[in-house]
Amino acid sequence: MAKRVRVGVIGLGFAGTEHLKGYRATAAAEAEVVALCDLQSDLLASKAQEFGIKKTFTNYHKMLQMDGLDAVDVCIPNDLHAPATLDSLRAGKHVICEKPPARSAKEARQMADMARKMGKTLMYAVVLRFTSAAQYLKRCINDGMLGDIYWGRTVYHRRRGIPIGAKAWFVDKKRAGGGSLIDIGVHALDLAWWLMGAPKPKSVCGASYTKFAHLVPPSVHYNVEDSAFAMVRFVNDATLILECSWSLNQAGGSIQQLAGTKGGAEMHPLKIFTETDGVLADLMPQPAGNDWYGDEVRHFAVSIQNRRQPLATAEQGVQLMQMLDAVYESQRTGREVRIR
Repeated sequence: MAKRVRVGVIGLGFAGTEHLKGYRATAAAEAEVVALCDLQSDLLASKAQEFGIKKTFTNYHKMLQMDGLDAVDVCIPNDLHAPATLDSLRAGKHVICEKPPARSAKEARQMADMARKMGKTLMYAVVLRFTSAAQYLKRCINDGMLGDIYWGRTVYHRRRGIPIGAKAWFVDKKRAGGGSLIDIGVHALDLAWWLMGAPKPKSVCGASYTKFAHLVPPSVHYNVEDSAFAMVRFVNDATLILECSWSLNQAGGSIQQLAGTKGGAEMHPLKIFTETDGVLADLMPQPAGNDWYGDEVRHFAVSIQNRRQPLATAEQGVQLMQMLDAVYESQRTGREVRIR
């Protein structure tokens, strides 16, 4: 049996807590959380007691000096993703970093290059890839059920739901890197792109809007978009339409739609559109539910143990950020943006 991966978790908000639950349950045989780090001492003490973890830190640099620490789980605000990941990689640790990979493709490239230089695993926590429905559909796609996928549409809308976060970091462009696009649009984009085979992006035409600043308290500096829309073209000539919002006068919800030469698919709920003996048929598979976060962190640990590339790679993180950057650049210039 492979040695359990010893993990330190930085950041104990929602994502960090869900990861802790996953390590304790689904990934218990593959990983062990041996240290926690958070700036809030009360929260740190509470989580340490809840999950039975003895080593705690308010400074992650000190945590990185621990003997026997194999990997770091980064669950802190976006502006800290790159510094914490780079420091952890330099210290010889494997890293799983919460979405988005970074605030920009430039930061993501630095992270990917450092992981390669240090010979360590860098995985991004794009959790929607790990739902049972997404995993089932991906197997169907890999088996050729949809044929050549050439079109997709991916949506994540909230009718009303602007997050503020500690010290309003979610709505501060300097800290977050953007608004709804980089917060929830990244989930929608990544899932559909991955299902399509993660083709290399070629160009992006996008627009973003800030129309709901009045919903934010006057004391909060709100300088990000509350909705964004884009069309992404890939080098294989496939096209993906992206829509996302924190606030929009439409029904909220999420959907992914794909069309290929042999069939199509739709998620939430999962449907597969196919043809049997010349007759159109709609299939509605019902994969059993699963622990998304648990399967995600287990995959991270197993990738380290087996020295194999994780499902969400560092290079994919760079390309994902290139697409997000291009949406913002297209909005700024009013032109289609080429990705090189």
